[in-house]
Amino acid sequence: MYYAKSKPEQTVEEHTKALLKNLEILKNTYGEEILKGKNIEKERFWDLLKIICTYHDIGKVYTPFQNEIRKKLGKETLSTKFSYEIARHEELSPLFIPTQKFNLSKEEKRLIYQVIFYHHEREKVPVDSKLVEEIIKTDILPQAEQIEKEIGIEIEKHPNSMYLMYIGSGKRDRISKKDRQYEEYCLLKGLLHRLDHSSSANIKVEDETNEEIGEVVGNQIKSKGYQLRDIQEFSKQNQDNNLLVIGSTGIGKTESALLWSKNSKTFFTLPIRISINAIFDRIREGMNYEHVGLLHGTALDYLEEKDELSLGLQIYEQSRNLSEKITTCTIDQIFPFVFKYKGYEKIYATLSYSKIIIDEIQAYSPEIVAVILKGLQMIHKLGGKFMVMTATLPRIYKEELEKMGIQFKYNEFIKNVQRHKIQIKEKNIKEEIDQIKEKSKNNKVLVICNTVNKAIELYSELKEKQADNVKLLHSRFIGKDRNQKEEKIKEFSKNQEKRGIWITTQIVEASLDIDFDYLYTEMSTLDSIFQRMGRCYRNREYKKEESNVYIYTKEATGIGHIYDEEINQKSIELLLPFNNKILEETDKIKLVDKLYSKETLENTRFIKTFKTGMEFLDNIVDYDTNKTEAQKLLRNIDNVTVIPKTIYDQNIDLFQAYKEEITYKNKNKLKRKINKLTTTISYAQYRKMKEYISPNPYISEIEIIDLKYDNEIGLLLKRDEEYDLDTRML
Repeated sequence: MYYAKSKPEQTVEEHTKALLKNLEILKNTYGEEILKGKNIEKERFWDLLKIICTYHDIGKVYTPFQNEIRKKLGKETLSTKFSYEIARHEELSPLFIPTQKFNLSKEEKRLIYQVIFYHHEREKVPVDSKLVEEIIKTDILPQAEQIEKEIGIEIEKHPNSMYLMYIGSGKRDRISKKDRQYEEYCLLKGLLHRLDHSSSANIKVEDETNEEIGEVVGNQIKSKGYQLRDIQEFSKQNQDNNLLVIGSTGIGKTESALLWSKNSKTFFTLPIRISINAIFDRIREGMNYEHVGLLHGTALDYLEEKDELSLGLQIYEQSRNLSEKITTCTIDQIFPFVFKYKGYEKIYATLSYSKIIIDEIQAYSPEIVAVILKGLQMIHKLGGKFMVMTATLPRIYKEELEKMGIQFKYNEFIKNVQRHKIQIKEKNIKEEIDQIKEKSKNNKVLVICNTVNKAIELYSELKEKQADNVKLLHSRFIGKDRNQKEEKIKEFSKNQEKRGIWITTQIVEASLDIDFDYLYTEMSTLDSIFQRMGRCYRNREYKKEESNVYIYTKEATGIGHIYDEEINQKSIELLLPFNNKILEETDKIKLVDKLYSKETLENTRFIKTFKTGMEFLDNIVDYDTNKTEAQKLLRNIDNVTVIPKTIYDQNIDLFQAYKEEITYKNKNKLKRKINKLTTTISYAQYRKMKEYISPNPYISEIEIIDLKYDNEIGLLLKRDEEYDLDTRML
């Protein structure tokens, strides 16, 4: 018996049959979409993919590999003179393919051999052909009859090492974008990854449902007695086109995107996790559409908190394997393929027959937008479709898509409702503490600061002045506390009887469905300011004489390291003519368009950063990184994970249990619990706080920080006197 894996125990025959079964599901579900518009012979493509699936793991019959599995299963090992390290199974699998039986051309051999040889992206040294010949003679041929009988496939009668000439000597000989076969190679290799991973996880490669999300949305709108709005009708009529849509807050962009999706495999992206969680809930619970997944760094934690652990694990595994009809996700889960890391073809091939929704593109930094636009260009070339929808759009992004030669339909849908009367004050926001407190007695007041430290400072001063019902939300709470606060702010917003203050940072900007009566905010860039306004009078018309949005320009924190100083100054200049006036929705779009035009941005750090990002991506070296490194590049991560010492001391038993646990499943479960007790700080903050940080004896990547933590204020990165805090509140 030839084993393929030990956990769970599975034979090569069983694994191969699982792949072939999933191949039929893939072909029946999305076969037409996968090859639509591509210069690839359809039936031959599926023949080649079937050959690849059939033979990709047959190299596991190699005796040293079998001995590795047998040891794990507690079985007696087999006699062999070879060691496991000298040849990997994927390096041997191509030699078993009976090429004459399948009438393979030279180009087809190169495709098949490379797809199989590289389906595990390990660091490979050139394979010794003499060694392969010795393995064939001594290890493979003596068991050839048994291999055919037990696995049930025909193998090459006269195997040799000639296949290695199609592999070459390393990275430079791999099929790449300069080759005519590149498109087909990406599809074959990417789909093999999908089929292999889903079969190993014992799940279907694709959800076979015929239930259209577009139809579900349309019926829901109709059942409420509504007609499709203009933006929704436009999206429905252009389901076969790429779309770039500007729409006001509350105009129905989410429903529009799902109508555009129709019945296609879809990836719905948003900038932050809380927004993605909300969209997932809206589709699954609000629309009662079950064929939706959730994919981000803490997705499993979120599903567990919803008391759906058994179902949540299933949703999470299906999401990780990209098998859901709709996947709601953050961009770092799918767009790292742009960096062409080892194995990037899995996502790239999947997106080639999918629709990708990019919501709130203006919320990303210029270097991340460069990644998104480059990704859309690559997806477009392979046949995928995209819809970019946003409240405001920097003009340079639209121009860049046009420059790439991508065809798309563009339209603007502006809800002509007066929602915001602004007042610009050349003051520090903390000078308005008394006004904020007074307003909160009869209203919902939202305060947004550019930095966590400023938010904590304002919270402290309001508590000292005994303001009623003041709450704080920022990124420096441990995961458990932050999740609770995110739910509380949504509950506060929905409850019409509630009054009080929420002090936050920009984490509430993107697509968080909250609605406050007054907004007090530090000045930031226009696109950020307008996002913040979307959390005030979200779907209501404002008719009062006084302003409901107050913007503070003096000593605004975060300018220069969070927000570009030049863009911030230009934003103030553009906004000043609207001081003490209603700011129309059309005004917001025009202002952002002007701010991010080439003329305004000329010689700014912003445009230099964007252009540098695009140039870098145009010169990516294939397979020069791995997926984890690519995700870090995309997130522009320089954060360090820490746990406050007080929290660590209270949960020392949990850390001990994690270290002692030996089963993979239980260890992961304990790690998820531990992750909820951590937060992150920037690397710059980490360096400054070094004297307060010590190593963790149980988990090295989670360091212990000995600074004050409180579930109302969060982690303090300064001494109390630097915050001017009353420590009795802690």
